[in-house]
Amino acid sequence: MIYKETVKSLALLFLLILPLSAFASEITADSYLLVEKDSFTAIAGKNYHQSLPPASTTKVLTTILALEKLDEEQTIVPTKRVLSLPASKLSLFPGRPYKVADLIKGAMVESANDAAYSLSVAIGGSEEKFAEMMNEKAHEIGAFDSNFENASGLYVPGHFTSAYDLALIFRYALENKRFQEIIGMKYFFFRRGDAGDVRYMNHNRLLFCFAPSIGGKTGFTHASKHCYVGAFEKEGKTYILSILGSKNLWADAVSILQQIYTEVPTQREISLVKASNIAVASYTVRGKKITLSSYAVKKEKKSAAKKRLKRARKGKRLKYRRA
Repeated sequence: MIYKETVKSLALLFLLILPLSAFASEITADSYLLVEKDSFTAIAGKNYHQSLPPASTTKVLTTILALEKLDEEQTIVPTKRVLSLPASKLSLFPGRPYKVADLIKGAMVESANDAAYSLSVAIGGSEEKFAEMMNEKAHEIGAFDSNFENASGLYVPGHFTSAYDLALIFRYALENKRFQEIIGMKYFFFRRGDAGDVRYMNHNRLLFCFAPSIGGKTGFTHASKHCYVGAFEKEGKTYILSILGSKNLWADAVSILQQIYTEVPTQREISLVKASNIAVASYTVRGKKITLSSYAVKKEKKSAAKKRLKRARKGKRLKYRRA
């Protein structure tokens, strides 16, 4: 009898412990933190004071300084350095003027490295001087586990932050109404010279499939792995989630968010967001305008669409224009 009772007690204990241990084992991130914004009370976390490379989440701090130091209507002329920067990028042309507003949106929505670099030079005179300004701002905010070496988050030794600092920086940024508007943009239309408007889709998938999402910023390099910082609303409160060094970003994010939400996006819903990331483009073939949009691709398989365009290009009767 005593044996049976002991087995029952152990089984019950196992069931109580299992969700917590399973949750911990699911998370692939090296570091993460989920906090309530105003009190900054930690709800869930792991190694959140560990300094790690933040990839393009760096651009949150770059955007803060751009919004505070520049007029969005003024123009910036990029230098030749933008040509050698790796993607993601807006493919800016050296010597051509661009509005600050477009460069800020490009840096946050498309995660454009050339936009972030151009903003940094306009503000600091050089990216090195701008990095000094970034560190001053980070310390002013209270982010002391951080050191920034560039405006974009491209990996270099000595460029790091922590999940705690990243959440602090994002909390500060959320006080700026314009910043909130920008991170909430699902799409950004950018006029690239004579090529027409190019539509860029926000890299933050939760913005498309999770209603409580206010907005956020993703990042990736091979050294940093996947990174993220974002804000979410629930019952009048705002929560901030920061993730560094993840091997499975969206699965990690959803698992952590289950600490405060009973309904979260499924893996299929998140995958569908990625699948819908199709740029809208229009083509003129034999005088007839053909538009390929997300809707068109749903109705016509991608392979068929590609074959149709290939045939048109072969006939040398195709004019290309991004819409």
